[in-house]
Amino acid sequence: DALPIYGKWAGLDASRALVVLGILHTYDCMHGVLSAELQRFGLSSSAYNLLTILEKQENQCLALHEIGRLMVTSRANITGLIDSLCKKELVERVPHESGRRIKLARLLPGGRELLEQATPLHIKLITELTETLSTEERATLVALLKKLRKQSLVLGSALVS
Repeated sequence: DALPIYGKWAGLDASRALVVLGILHTYDCMHGVLSAELQRFGLSSSAYNLLTILEKQENQCLALHEIGRLMVTSRANITGLIDSLCKKELVERVPHESGRRIKLARLLPGGRELLEQATPLHIKLITELTETLSTEERATLVALLKKLRKQSLVLGSALVS
């Protein structure tokens, strides 16, 4: 049961605040566990996601702007992330065949090898993190989170406008 909210917060339904705080706290906890595991491989969660995105492409190559769209992050963040992965020789930048200023990122053998090492442990950890939920509970949670994400996107675009 939620405690009553007083003062300047009096208009807030405590159950709504508990939803938001619960999601944020759960994200922090899960992200911390997953990040610590990936750090053993010298990867951030963003770097792991980028390598995974490239691995799933037919030619393991994708335009930087598409990577940014898929990762929902700024172009500057993608540029820094690609720079870091290039230094580690996990990806390389290649020009687009059109010859225009479009740049692609391509997964290198070192990146594939690192994914082969990290992914089984990552899958195991994701399985362990969600083992207390039934199949039905997981489906319900995914649907509810999608509903909240859509509302967040609506509100976010209204704030930017």
